[in-house]
Amino acid sequence: MLRIPLLGEIRNENDREHTVKHAIGVAVLSGLLCTAALAEDNRVDEIRPDAPALAAHGDSPIGVRTISATNPGQVDILKVEAGKDLPRYDRPLTLEVSYPATAGTGSSGTYDDVFMRDGVTKVQLRGKAVRDAEPAKPDAAYPLVIISHGYPGNWFLLSHLSENLATKGYVVVSIDHTESTYDNKAAFGSTLVNRSIDQTFVLDAIDRLSKEDGNFLGGLVNASDTGLVGYSMGGYGAVITAGGGVT
Repeated sequence: MLRIPLLGEIRNENDREHTVKHAIGVAVLSGLLCTAALAEDNRVDEIRPDAPALAAHGDSPIGVRTISATNPGQVDILKVEAGKDLPRYDRPLTLEVSYPATAGTGSSGTYDDVFMRDGVTKVQLRGKAVRDAEPAKPDAAYPLVIISHGYPGNWFLLSHLSENLATKGYVVVSIDHTESTYDNKAAFGSTLVNRSIDQTFVLDAIDRLSKEDGNFLGGLVNASDTGLVGYSMGGYGAVITAGGGVT
């Protein structure tokens, strides 16, 4: 066990210098070990000991599922040419849905093939959500939270938040915005035009799915009670979605 002497026990400047260097070395080593441990696990569900009280996870086990959605007939802003009709395309979106799961689901799962910033390297992340877990059967449908990442990015950048909210009784839909992700980055104009459109489309899509018999979201989520969280360009989209104008 390392013992660092108290200030009153330091007898001379050599002792003082040695003690300070030793203490700094221990602090740096501890930080490196903690960083290495977190990097090895790539966990998204760690809570720092100095985090505020509301940062703690809730009591619900959670699941996560992937939905592929298509918003038809959208303007393909990247192919617009002066004097020609606006080109259109069916805009695909990948949605990751985190939700409260049935009791006994477990509390550990993985996110595989997550792209890093270079758009090529893939890693595995670990968290609380269990892939395709059985949804809970609530007495009343859960509120909805839509999460929108920055440019470029992907939904995994805020997966710690989506998991946290889901453990507290929310259905959380995180959008992978087409032409705005690490592995699918296009010119910035697409993000400017489509960010708010994506958000409102997803809200309508989840509302529709929540009313479908046989869909795992059926009866699970109340889209009439929705919050919208955006980071960076996701925040820009949230402002537009909430009624802000663009000049």
